[in-house]
Amino acid sequence: MNSTVTQDYEVPSRRLEIDKYVVPAVTIVIGLLLAFFLIFPIFSILQLSFFKGGEVSLATFTLDNFYKYFTTAYTLNALWHSLYISFVTTIFVTVITFFFAYALTRTTIKGKSAFRAIIMMPLIAPSIMQALALIYLFGRNGLITSHLFETDWNIYGSTGIIVSEILYCLPHSFVILFTTLSAVDIRLDEAAESLGASPLKVFTKITLPSAKYGILSAAALTFNLTITDFGNPVVIGGNYNVLATEIYSQVTNLYRFDLGATIAIILLIPSMMAFLLNYYISRKSFAMISGAARPFIPPSKTLKKIGFTVYNTLISSSIILIFATVIIGSFVKVWPYDWSLTLDHYTFPSIGGYSAIWTSFWISIIVGVVGSFVTLVAGFVMETRKPFFKQTMYFFSVMPAAIPGLVMGLGYILAFNKPYFSFYGTPWIIVINIVICNFTLGVLSSISNLKNIDPSIEEASISLGGDTIRTFFNIIFPLARVAFFQNFIYFFMRSMTTISAVIFLVSASVHLAAIEIIMLDNDGWTASANAMCTCIIAIVLVVLGISNFVNKRTISHPEGGALA
Repeated sequence: MNSTVTQDYEVPSRRLEIDKYVVPAVTIVIGLLLAFFLIFPIFSILQLSFFKGGEVSLATFTLDNFYKYFTTAYTLNALWHSLYISFVTTIFVTVITFFFAYALTRTTIKGKSAFRAIIMMPLIAPSIMQALALIYLFGRNGLITSHLFETDWNIYGSTGIIVSEILYCLPHSFVILFTTLSAVDIRLDEAAESLGASPLKVFTKITLPSAKYGILSAAALTFNLTITDFGNPVVIGGNYNVLATEIYSQVTNLYRFDLGATIAIILLIPSMMAFLLNYYISRKSFAMISGAARPFIPPSKTLKKIGFTVYNTLISSSIILIFATVIIGSFVKVWPYDWSLTLDHYTFPSIGGYSAIWTSFWISIIVGVVGSFVTLVAGFVMETRKPFFKQTMYFFSVMPAAIPGLVMGLGYILAFNKPYFSFYGTPWIIVINIVICNFTLGVLSSISNLKNIDPSIEEASISLGGDTIRTFFNIIFPLARVAFFQNFIYFFMRSMTTISAVIFLVSASVHLAAIEIIMLDNDGWTASANAMCTCIIAIVLVVLGISNFVNKRTISHPEGGALA
């Protein structure tokens, strides 16, 4: 009988012993990684901007860098330009995407799946693509401005930045507003109409107030994306400087790392304010969403259907035109004079060439696997094990969303450009940077997915003697594979298309495709820049297709998983 008792309690006691060390160890490791690769770089920026020579002491504390910035008209203009661009873009994007999402959620127009797929297309391409297409269409030698209307007007400057940022931010804002309008109960509108309210009154008194938090959240996100973007302003901005391009100029052209760090702090302030506002609004928005929201949409009137169909078609056509311009421009001999087809632009007259595409691809694969796995583990520990410093870990996890990629990249230069950091100047610092910069969405997605897993399944594993490690790999991971695949695609796409986060981290031996686009355009090889952009789009689409195929096969054949 004693041996039986021993056998009954041997496994649970071992499980408790493993859990006693494993959970705190994993929590500490993730916390230290976030602190080292997130807090330390930001501290390095603060150190250089507030202390002479970067030496922290009362004697070296100074505000000279900020005084120089705010008393120099040219650099100060970058702040006003960034705020102006961001506010105007935010207004346009929020209005455009609201009515686009309204058409998909509150009307019975046809082609909803196509419209939704088209507005998400900018996510698969580098942000610089919009600027390249607009230059081909509306530049000094643009197809529309110079050859169709024969006008001297061109899109360079603030107008070009605003239009390109609008096209870049559309999918990000749309996701929030589509989710908001889909979740708000449409029966409120029907009740108001049955009481005799006009369509305009229903829209202003019912629809807009119900979606107000989603609208504000989309606006805050758009503002953050615009004020921190680097790709579009550097290509189409001309002499119109913004904070992101000014940081790059100070560091790479003038070698003023101290002033670049100072401008990074200035950029960080509105970015963090927009993030905190978005976070607060997102928390409040749950109170406005009804759990009894009904997906059924009553048939729309003919005029309403025609109006919204035309509206969504115009927006979708603009996005398709951007993609078509870049892709066609990579295959025609001389845009817009010689339309004969050629592959000459795919020879890539740059140092990186196809090696940059290959480097971006394998780095993105590693980023996708590592990022999705680490964020799933972090989400699992926080959601199910609830360690004693869970709130601190959660705070570190969401912080990257508030820090512009360009600021993070500069921080990595200042923090890790030391002989004893062997990973600096290698592809691995780029992997680390991209994973940390996109850590927030991966963790939030993982936590959201883990909330949908019935706790009784894990309890059954524990009662059968399973420890945390076995439970995670045999139970949680198979059940969370959908979130894992989604996070993999997100990390992969961000790695293939990101520019601002890695612009400071490329080196003579490490070239990335997205950065090569800027280099090619700066050297006058715009058609080859379009070709490089087309290659990135093709790779992302292929990986998306493979991932969707594997995901569907996994779901349709669950017996292949650890838990059938």
